[in-house]
Amino acid sequence: MQEYFPELEQLLDDCEVTSNKECIKKTSIKSSRSIISSLQQNDGYFEYSININEAKESILSRYTGLSLHQFVILVCLCILQLNNYCVMSILTPFFPKEAEMKGMTLDMSGLTFSMFAVVVVITSPFMGFLVSLVNPKNIIVGALFLSGLCNIGFGFFANIQSLDYFTLACFTTRIFEGIAASANSVAIFTILASVFPDRIGGIMGIVEVFVGLGLSVGPAIGGLLYNLGGFSMPFWVIGTITIAFIPVTMIALPVIPYQNVNKMENKGGIFEIIKIPSIILILCSNLITAIGWCYLSPIFEPHLRKEFDASPSTVGLLLSLLSIAYAISSPIWGKIVDLVGTETTWKLIVVGLFGSSIGIVLLGPTPYLNIPNQIWMKAVALIVFGLSSALALLPTFKSMLDYAIADGFRDNESTSGIISGLWTSVYSLGEIIGPIGGAALDENFGFSICSTVVAGLHLLMGVVLFIFFANSRKSPKKYHEMLLPMKVT
Repeated sequence: MQEYFPELEQLLDDCEVTSNKECIKKTSIKSSRSIISSLQQNDGYFEYSININEAKESILSRYTGLSLHQFVILVCLCILQLNNYCVMSILTPFFPKEAEMKGMTLDMSGLTFSMFAVVVVITSPFMGFLVSLVNPKNIIVGALFLSGLCNIGFGFFANIQSLDYFTLACFTTRIFEGIAASANSVAIFTILASVFPDRIGGIMGIVEVFVGLGLSVGPAIGGLLYNLGGFSMPFWVIGTITIAFIPVTMIALPVIPYQNVNKMENKGGIFEIIKIPSIILILCSNLITAIGWCYLSPIFEPHLRKEFDASPSTVGLLLSLLSIAYAISSPIWGKIVDLVGTETTWKLIVVGLFGSSIGIVLLGPTPYLNIPNQIWMKAVALIVFGLSSALALLPTFKSMLDYAIADGFRDNESTSGIISGLWTSVYSLGEIIGPIGGAALDENFGFSICSTVVAGLHLLMGVVLFIFFANSRKSPKKYHEMLLPMKVT
């Protein structure tokens, strides 16, 4: 059916132009978002031109499915996540050495790293509650300012000579950095759920690319800046960039108004949500996936060095395969999550868990399976693991939102904030358990048995999810079908 703009017809009526109205009414205007910017009379007919900015937005929408405003928001969220994980990982290549020179033990140095994740675990549920009281945009601005100050302050710790003061300063700063990261992550997911309610899987897949990128380039940037300017340079640079990005965030991110469009009464807060069996199981799956990602951190390099006399560059290359496979596949899996609908996303999680189990079995390799223990097999295993873990993780956030709403929670930023907090907290808990458990199992039983145990956890979790959801009669509606259009300003 051909379309025309009512505004154009009204303009013609106002101008008392009647000779060519039917001609213009029959003119097909392809984009309903285009705006007529000028009318020119030439030889008895009218020519119109289309506003260039609106035309560009129409082209962007055609190829991405996003409006220009949504695209800007997505770019901003991706940069925020990249910065978030760069802050977390930038000190990895040089801090242990510097801490040892100050007299800090290896255990205390490791605790400095893990303090970040511990704080995220503790504070994320509170941040999920906070986003229902404070606009997520303001939370992100405050988190960026706090994170930037902490990193700039961290750069001055090189001048502290006392071990006790150095340790106290490092612990305190990492605590506040963890608070900032927790607030940032929860607010980002809340905005994501509000601005892209019908494309959560695909958009989250894109954002996760920058999570993997941050974990990959953070240490590389940290090492490069350390070589150029010593201990202080990496922190001063990342801190300055973080604060400098605040004005961009204030302009790009939306103010999300509270809209109660659901007629169901809100059943309660976080303690009511964690009573929902489907959400508990998905959180457990999230925990297992995080453990699988992080158990390698303290043991993979010693294992390769002992078994194959691998150089640090070889170890780094192999680990980069894991991150690359995760990053490349995340948008693909995210798109599939949006296409299949909520009723079948649990099947994707199960497939991802089973695939992760296979990848870790190959990585070990598990004894008695006659799997070759070669470098090339490690590479194949890490690629399989990266692809599968992305599939296991990406549907979890959207699924938790859908099941909470289906159980009677309102479809508003309060619910998405609680889910964001739980999701972030549980994943960070896995980041703590993984290295600790992996190191303990490796020390007592070896790398192969350790990997076999982790693979078994993935397999067991997949079986439990399959049994529960295959026999569950409760299937939530698609999240976007339960929402009215939400306006962001």
